[in-house]
Amino acid sequence: MRITHVVATDQFAGLERYVVDVAGEQSRRGHDVVVVGGRGDVVRPLLSGTGARHVAGARLGDVVRALRSGGRRDVVHSHLTRADYAALLAAPTTRGRRVSTRHITAPRGHGRGARAVAPLVRRALAVEVAVSTWTSEQLERPADVVLLNGVREQPDVTAPRARTVVMAHRLVPEKDTPTGLRAWAASGLADRGWRLVVAGDGEDRADLERLCQSLDGAGAGAGAVEFTGWHPDPGALFREASALLAPAPTEPCGLTVLEAMALGTPVVAAGAAGHLETLGQHPVAALFPPGDHEAAAAHLRRLADDDDARRAYGDELRDLQRRELSLDVHVDRLQRVYEDALAGGRGR
Repeated sequence: MRITHVVATDQFAGLERYVVDVAGEQSRRGHDVVVVGGRGDVVRPLLSGTGARHVAGARLGDVVRALRSGGRRDVVHSHLTRADYAALLAAPTTRGRRVSTRHITAPRGHGRGARAVAPLVRRALAVEVAVSTWTSEQLERPADVVLLNGVREQPDVTAPRARTVVMAHRLVPEKDTPTGLRAWAASGLADRGWRLVVAGDGEDRADLERLCQSLDGAGAGAGAVEFTGWHPDPGALFREASALLAPAPTEPCGLTVLEAMALGTPVVAAGAAGHLETLGQHPVAALFPPGDHEAAAAHLRRLADDDDARRAYGDELRDLQRRELSLDVHVDRLQRVYEDALAGGRGR
């Protein structure tokens, strides 16, 4: 197939990483794959050697021109609103079946004019995909297909792990980092030589650092917290860490959780939204009620108290990821969605 993925950004975060992984795997399977958008100095090296190509494009006009210059395609797969609009505007040239993945629950389009046109964009799609059932249920109308994300399988981690808990996400309100910091403080692990690494950046960072100081001043042991800023390779953190803490209560799917699972890193997460469909497939997953830092702290203490149980839980999460949430499984299922769309259906 001739496949174009449209992200229409100049950034590199979870969305762009997902697209790069999928595009690379599709290219390895023999498809002609192009990615339009994403931070070029990061995307191009990651695609190097896969056969997939990168074309810059962040603004709507630039993306439309890039799509038109690429000529006819079999599938144009757009990700997020601007990409959806660009794919529709370029459709007379690309002439491919248009697939859109809803990675977030925000309504399609910003502003009154864009919102008015959004239903037309939706009707023009061959298939709309949601990254979880929860995400689909939050949309203006349910998606045609629910397809959980997948990540690449990783070699088993045999090196000893540090006594470290990691939070890795953007420091913005919807990630609920304060609950994670309060859980860390309540766990008492700092007094036992453990530390917390907060990998990420965002508008909340200064407030979160002040919260750490206030928790430490109250004698909660929050001093063993390190804010590292954006980390180019979160997998390197997960290989060394003994746990990932994921407090976001409205995570559509959560690539970070999947990446930690792939490395056998135990995960403690808010028991809501997409976490219930990924980590929640484990029969005794370490899930806590959203916002309940005491329950999260209890999970952290249980993991710290029993090295054997912690390793066993991580191994079980790795096996679950390989079985149900791998990149190979995801691309297999996405291929069937494309085939059905080309046959005139609306996905399976």
